[in-house]
Amino acid sequence: MTELRHLQLVIMQIMKDIDDICRRNDIDYYLNGGSAIGAIRHKGFIPWDDDLDIMMTYDNYERFIKACREQLDPQKYYVQEGLKDWPLNYTKIKLIGTCFDEREAYAKEEWQKGIFIDVFKMDNTSSNRLLQFWQYACAKYRVCYLMGKRTYKSANWKKKIFMASAFPQNIGFIRRFFEWQSELYNGKHTEFIASFYESKRFKKCIFRREVFGKPLRVQFEDTMLPVPADYDSYLTTSFGDYMKLPPEEERQLKHLTKIDFGKY
Repeated sequence: MTELRHLQLVIMQIMKDIDDICRRNDIDYYLNGGSAIGAIRHKGFIPWDDDLDIMMTYDNYERFIKACREQLDPQKYYVQEGLKDWPLNYTKIKLIGTCFDEREAYAKEEWQKGIFIDVFKMDNTSSNRLLQFWQYACAKYRVCYLMGKRTYKSANWKKKIFMASAFPQNIGFIRRFFEWQSELYNGKHTEFIASFYESKRFKKCIFRREVFGKPLRVQFEDTMLPVPADYDSYLTTSFGDYMKLPPEEERQLKHLTKIDFGKY
């Protein structure tokens, strides 16, 4: 067995425990990004993929964090909650006793570096295109500040400039304003939802709520995992022709630099 395949199988162990938590607590979630492509195109992981991502709406996300803290085995899992246990806006569920060093990560060594699954929150957004873009811009600027402030390391010069541009947010009221604006519609019922923090481009991150709807379970490796109800609209908006394989030179690991499986 290759190291990559070993990693994928360990990630599946984590995913099954997360899925169990979600089922027991009636929490809806969806496979996200490349993980959703893998489910539809490969019925499992994209062969060269080294992670698994899920996403959920704001209300489900809040309930999910609470359920994980109360019901996941604390000897086995570390719930690294976004903005509380580490700087960015999404949560990582990490397997204790393992190590997964990412290509771009935070320089602080005290953060748990276990094999993980990323959990992204989708935010409610306006039906007005200009207000959607404003909220998107606020969310992106907020990410700049968080990444720049908390010793994020990147070799990408564009990211370094992007992060450095956020220095005015060090002024407290400016920072709080952007935080408020980026989550302005959460707790309200809206026609549109957005994955502002996960997607790089505005056109690829805004969706009608019904695109997600009731999760549709499809085959993923040796189990069934949920994708958006209208997964074709979601994946086409996000990736274009998602059934087409990328050029061979692009079929590379995205995150992994060093790994330790521990007892797993």
